[in-house]
Amino acid sequence: MPKSASHIDPSQTEMFRLLKIFGIASLSLVLILSFFNEYRANNSGEDPTFTIKDAGLLFFYNVRRIDYRTSRLAEAKLEIYTHKSFDNDSTLNTIILNIIVNKHNQTAFLFLKPQGNYINRKILLRNREGQKQDSLTISPNTSNRQAHLENVKTIGHWLEQESGNIEVLSSNKWTPIFERKKEKQAFLHSLNDFLKITGRH
Repeated sequence: MPKSASHIDPSQTEMFRLLKIFGIASLSLVLILSFFNEYRANNSGEDPTFTIKDAGLLFFYNVRRIDYRTSRLAEAKLEIYTHKSFDNDSTLNTIILNIIVNKHNQTAFLFLKPQGNYINRKILLRNREGQKQDSLTISPNTSNRQAHLENVKTIGHWLEQESGNIEVLSSNKWTPIFERKKEKQAFLHSLNDFLKITGRH
């Protein structure tokens, strides 16, 4: 037999009331932080493309960070996140994607990191899809954050195409790259997590 209103435990009523209050307060806090982030980005001179959104970074720390290896450059106050699905063997010929967070400046950016024989040289990639072919030249040593981001977006678009075939020019011949599913997913997850951190997703 259901309990009447007079038999409801007062402690339960109080608990529900507090949960409701805290839920509304949390939502309000996220909204306030979002407005604050937009204001800060527009008035700091920092490119808003790379400005951290507190709600996005909090989500990354609480939910997504478990999938990443973390290293820190204490002097520069940088946190570097590398998805665990990228192979940890630095001698392999591949390109990994790092998310770099600077909490001091409230910025985050992506960095393409060549491994193996691709270190310290320009890299020519191409994507063949049927009769169509696109190419991309990467200069890993550039400090241009926008260039890294645009290159990452291009590669990400290629990886999303099931019929695409990405190759890298190495020793005067074209060699497949990002062949393994886990590498593709690691790259795309890293891009998507960056977009969430910066409020672009």
